[in-house]
Amino acid sequence: MLNQILKLSKRTLALAALATLSTFAMAETYSLSIGINDYPDAKDAEGKTIDQDLKGCVNDAKSMRALFVKSFGVKESNTRLLTDKQVTLNAFIDNMKWLITNAKAGDQVVFTYSGHGGQVKDASEADGFEEVLVLADENLIPGDLFGEVAKMLNLNGIHTTFVFDSCFSGGMSRSVDGTISVRTKSMGVLKPKSASNLESISRRVSGIVPRAKSESTATSAFLFASQEDKTSDDISGLEGIDPHGIFTLLLLAVLEDNPKTPVADMYDAVNSVLDGLNEKFKQQGSDMRFEQGPKFETTGDRAKLPILLGLS
Repeated sequence: MLNQILKLSKRTLALAALATLSTFAMAETYSLSIGINDYPDAKDAEGKTIDQDLKGCVNDAKSMRALFVKSFGVKESNTRLLTDKQVTLNAFIDNMKWLITNAKAGDQVVFTYSGHGGQVKDASEADGFEEVLVLADENLIPGDLFGEVAKMLNLNGIHTTFVFDSCFSGGMSRSVDGTISVRTKSMGVLKPKSASNLESISRRVSGIVPRAKSESTATSAFLFASQEDKTSDDISGLEGIDPHGIFTLLLLAVLEDNPKTPVADMYDAVNSVLDGLNEKFKQQGSDMRFEQGPKFETTGDRAKLPILLGLS
């Protein structure tokens, strides 16, 4: 049933772009796509081994990179892909430096991440937690970092797009119909030794971005797979469809049909499909639900424009 709805959605999700879209003459686009399936095992309170691996994250990263090249005309030489054990802290910082320092005023940078998310207790945050991305070496990247990077790049005239297919709260794995499996992308509230490095990591990356000399009209778009207090799902076992994050899977369906779909319309389509799936589950008496509630945040007019700028 889920497979049929997803296939149907690929034929019906194309949306007409808004009648009037601003035209951006993009000099260059640079993208960094990260996908992590392979995580170290963990131990529960009783000492039992917990498999923390995911299945669809590497496909998410590869598919997003391919989409940028094929549908948006991004030069392949301007893209980078990091997967699984490649995604160490040093590699993350080195590749963020590449992404940031190559761009100049008028360019745009794109960062996509698919993998585990979690939270670390932080009294300075309104809700008491700092949301983090979890790298393959179990180092953590603070979520606030990306807002700081976006702000500084925008002030330097560089447009930014960030896509996160991860979640920031606790969750658990479960199976559907024996073959289709859904696993949340959350490690919950974390207490690893790397948590103490969050401030240092933030400084190391933020320090790459040059200070702007004047104000700019550059814009940002942040695309999230879930609400801050919700999990997002990694799904596998669908006939004829590779494992993916459910959010990325639906995002790709929209963009492959119409790359010019504005961000706001794209989210309307994704949420509509998730609502439809949940209604089908309810009618069938299934306890399965996709409750992640994808959301986006933009500056300027980006909500009315495609995920990447520069399409004519």
